[in-house]
Amino acid sequence: MKILLAVDGSDQSYEAVRSLCVLAPAEELVILHVMHLPHLSYPIFGSGLDKDLALTVEQAMKEEGEQLLDRMVSLLPPHHGSPVKRLESGSPAEVILSTADSMGADLIVLGARGLSALQEHVFGSVSHRVMTHAPCAVLVVKSPLRQLQELLVPIGNPEDGQAIGDLLLKQPFREPPAITVLHVLPFATPVWPVGALIPEAFRKEMLSYAEEMTGAVSSRLTAAGYQAKGRAVMGPPAESIAQEAATLHVDLVMMRSHSRSGISRFLLGSVSHSVMHQIACSFLLVKGR
Repeated sequence: MKILLAVDGSDQSYEAVRSLCVLAPAEELVILHVMHLPHLSYPIFGSGLDKDLALTVEQAMKEEGEQLLDRMVSLLPPHHGSPVKRLESGSPAEVILSTADSMGADLIVLGARGLSALQEHVFGSVSHRVMTHAPCAVLVVKSPLRQLQELLVPIGNPEDGQAIGDLLLKQPFREPPAITVLHVLPFATPVWPVGALIPEAFRKEMLSYAEEMTGAVSSRLTAAGYQAKGRAVMGPPAESIAQEAATLHVDLVMMRSHSRSGISRFLLGSVSHSVMHQIACSFLLVKGR
């Protein structure tokens, strides 16, 4: 597996580095720090001084960036070997995305900076942009991830189970976690269309289908050596997933993205992004195929 680890010197970045202890050894590991250089313009001083100041600031940021990369390398778990250090300048999200694309990354790892959902949608964030546009899976480290014993895998349909199962069968983790495959039927007290309750027999049929779907995914994972079980519940999807994550005390939630188009992606968000904001643990987004 080719891993791109993006760091910025924040506390969350240090936790992102330490989280690699739960991942299987990387075939290729690139540690990237992106310098977001300020635009310096002081016309009152003249262009010569302006240029000198910009060069001085850039040189200082390069030195700090190199020192940061050295510190991050020193924190790496030994089983990941010798990484490639890259120091780039530009827009952090754009450089992370282009680097992941050029190296053919299988996984991007980065720390979450803790924006609220509203702040993220209005102002944007590096993690949000990377999650939305990344060509591969993205691990957002929200809290210390020093062990991976319990993994929650919410799925909305069989295609989710297939995509996530394909990744899990590649054994991306150093030790196989216990897995709960979850499907949320998106209603608690459903109505049909003018206030009439959905027949109980139909609800049971839907729940039976959900249990069959999660059972099929968990059986596939069990055959691959995981300890897996299926579960189906009813309720609002994002809130129910977050509640299950808290109840089960999971270390990581792993979901498949469902692409939205146009402005709806930014105004309405998605279940995966909503879950990422509501859970306390780290979050792994598997890109849809």
